[in-house]
Amino acid sequence: MKRFVLFISALFIFANFAVTAMAVGEGNVDNGGGGMGSGTSTNMWIPGEEGVRVTVIRVSDGAQVSSSFDMASFDLRSTVYNFGIHSKLSYRDGLSLSVQAGDYSVVRPTLAMPKIISSASGAASIEEIKRYFCSEYAVQLVANVTGIDYDTLISGNYKILIEPIAYFLFNGQYFAMSAHQAALYDQILSGGLRAKMVSLSHKNLPLAMFLEHADLGYTAWTGSTTKAVSNDTIINYLGLGIVRFTEEEIITDYEFPGSYTPNYGSSGTAVTRYEYRTDTEVITAVQIDADREYNPDNPLTARFVIGGQNYIVKDIVIPEGESQLVWVKWRTPPNPQDVSIRVTIGGRTKYILAAVEDLTDNEPPDPKADDRNDAFIVPNIPSETQTPNLSWGVWSAAWHAYWIWVSDWVWEDTHWTDNGQWIDNGWYDFKYNRYEASLKVNQNILPDVWAATGFGSRMKSGYGFRVNTETHIETDAPATAYTQAQTAVMYFPEFQYQTYFRVLDKDIQTYQSAFKFKENRYSTYKSRAHFTPIWYPDGEYKSYTQIYDAWTPAGMLRVNQSGMLEISGNLFEDWHIAPKK
Repeated sequence: MKRFVLFISALFIFANFAVTAMAVGEGNVDNGGGGMGSGTSTNMWIPGEEGVRVTVIRVSDGAQVSSSFDMASFDLRSTVYNFGIHSKLSYRDGLSLSVQAGDYSVVRPTLAMPKIISSASGAASIEEIKRYFCSEYAVQLVANVTGIDYDTLISGNYKILIEPIAYFLFNGQYFAMSAHQAALYDQILSGGLRAKMVSLSHKNLPLAMFLEHADLGYTAWTGSTTKAVSNDTIINYLGLGIVRFTEEEIITDYEFPGSYTPNYGSSGTAVTRYEYRTDTEVITAVQIDADREYNPDNPLTARFVIGGQNYIVKDIVIPEGESQLVWVKWRTPPNPQDVSIRVTIGGRTKYILAAVEDLTDNEPPDPKADDRNDAFIVPNIPSETQTPNLSWGVWSAAWHAYWIWVSDWVWEDTHWTDNGQWIDNGWYDFKYNRYEASLKVNQNILPDVWAATGFGSRMKSGYGFRVNTETHIETDAPATAYTQAQTAVMYFPEFQYQTYFRVLDKDIQTYQSAFKFKENRYSTYKSRAHFTPIWYPDGEYKSYTQIYDAWTPAGMLRVNQSGMLEISGNLFEDWHIAPKK
């Protein structure tokens, strides 16, 4: 189910999500009103003769996308004078008020609506109003009447406008009016409606619903909720509530493991950001806490809607009181953007916003033969948290047969006969299947093939070196539960492991990944190399590589890897200049 938000005056978030009244929306709605006079035989309202007008609105532009309809939970009289079933927005857009007799019908909900308009006989409960109109039942009814697909309606692209309706006698004629229509009608009558029905038309009806938060061009109402108001106040502020379909925090919060991209500031301290990289295979997971047993006879189904595409996970079983991760694997788009993720499980919904960002080289500058750095001190390798291992589990269930004899004794002529039968009165045994995954890395850095005097792991400064990084995932999990490492970023000591870095080229395969430098545009031979500075001192040269974007349901695996070369001398030692003979 989705969560609807009925905005009438106080933002109400459901704390108890019973199956029989699952909240799918959120309410921007509050109410007021109070006692009423007794009226006369020709000008009278009977408490309980009330309803609501319902209209579906598009979020992006506030446009009305459905015909309005009225709901009422009582039997109307045979002839109803009315102004047509038009929303508050229609009149704001220029619709004129015109009265008509008859030709009016309402939707009669099977589940009766709560009290909408307060009176001397009892105050309406805004909590009950919200609970009703934010329920799955009410929103499904709206979907059925308007012909809008339920999942489309609750996708977050639409909202529902709710307006209170009163049915009453005025000058001996039985009317149906929204608060907005009553105000317009009173203007036409020069105050004639207010003079006879003020407690209803200008207090209890318009104050039955109003916004707590500005929406649809209407500001929140902060005025009196117990006194009669003017026509202009009704038209501009009152007589409406809104059901929104927004984030529903019902699924147990699970730290969404967006990705991890470290940056190194001047202090060398790692700063993390949760995000995804473009064109990357990722796993998005949520955690479910089971408030009752879900078994093969009554399993859960999870639906992930990611960027408009559906991913379905079926046959989820969990014993009562236990929890489990549920996930899907998907690929991020090729361009940076925010991706909306909606997860619906067992009628409960959670929304996630995934920031998909592009990771590009911060390429070192072209090294020069006369570069100097006399103050250089060899830095220490960064000490950054790694996640080389992760574990998670999935519940499974098997039937445990337990046969018992159920007697059914009957008298047959001269004796009793047991016509009973064996009945399997068994249960499901649950098993927690635990999985583990480890990211393994093997990296070698070697002098470039054009570094003629390089040998093994030793080379002179000023030459380039190449890298070969191979990774694989060790796991007993199925392929749907992990990805290979997809990102490797190398940092260099001459830049204090900050400022500049290289994103390595990747070759992602089913069972392993391989990474190497991209072609260096400063290389005469287009080598896949990184050039060490000519001034780098003799001794150890240690590179630092972060390997990540290896995803599991429990989060992202990442490993930090260092590589070492021995610097001895510089490339000038390999050059000899002499006069030409």
